[in-house]
Amino acid sequence: MKHRIIITAAILLGVCSLSGCYFFPAEEELLDPPTVAVEEIAYSTYTARQKTIEDKTMATGYVWCKSEFNAGFPESGGTLKQIFVTPGQHVEKGDLLAELDTGNLSYLYEQQKLIVEKALLTYNATGSADDRLTYEMEQNTLAEYERQLGNSRIYAGMSGEVCYIQSLNPGDTITAYKTIVKIVDPTRLCIRYSAASMKSFPLGQEVTITVDGEDYPGYVSKTPTEITEGLYEEYPSVLSDTDALYCEFTGGLPSYLTVGQTADITAVFASHENAVVISRTLVKTDGDRTYVTILDENDNKIEVDVTVGIQNATEAEILTGLKAGDRVVVR
Repeated sequence: MKHRIIITAAILLGVCSLSGCYFFPAEEELLDPPTVAVEEIAYSTYTARQKTIEDKTMATGYVWCKSEFNAGFPESGGTLKQIFVTPGQHVEKGDLLAELDTGNLSYLYEQQKLIVEKALLTYNATGSADDRLTYEMEQNTLAEYERQLGNSRIYAGMSGEVCYIQSLNPGDTITAYKTIVKIVDPTRLCIRYSAASMKSFPLGQEVTITVDGEDYPGYVSKTPTEITEGLYEEYPSVLSDTDALYCEFTGGLPSYLTVGQTADITAVFASHENAVVISRTLVKTDGDRTYVTILDENDNKIEVDVTVGIQNATEAEILTGLKAGDRVVVR
């Protein structure tokens, strides 16, 4: 039996040696590795161009009057009888502007004047201490009536134009010292501006003042810390204003100006024509080096050193290193 097994194994081994090993799978053919096409890199670019560039600052103020008078009643609680003026009306100093309803106060005042006169006659005739006291008491009553009448009327403190009237109707209650009528001198107008960027406008800086689309030359006449000497001596309210910047018109005042109109102020500090200009954000710095990245004629990305001139909020002038038409890499 053992001899038979040995013969069978030998026969199988012979078969395998003649025809290959039938019991193992054939080896798979190796494939070439896949090839991936390299896509061309696309860059976003900004083309340098020639144009006029300005270093300038702009702000928006409003028309302001250096000489004005605010008229209001000195006591609260009264009721309005009538306002005698209208917006835009010219008034002279001393003109009656508005009056409170005082009932029969005028009658009481006239009667009191007669009472005082009678008390004085009595005192002069008798010379007694009692009659002197009576006369003084009646005189005090007359003074109080006179004060009330005086406080019931407001008058123009200057000649000028009515630019504001509080919206009130007869019978409305009055608040003390609240402006009822504002009068301005239309020949004393300027531009007032108050905001964080006031430091951008130095004293004496020439500016362009734009009102209703029309441009007028002007200059910075007062900053919060500096003032043109002697210019506002007559206007204490301007002298004491440390929160605003003022501009004066260089030429004559526009005839249509009204207090409160908006006015744009533009100061140009430098201007170059035919400058090579790119977006300011494309200029890079590395220590003392200033450079931009461009695409050359073969679309290769390279860095070039540049010299920067005028810069404003959005653009930069390139003095050296670029020419108009160069493609500056954005990303």
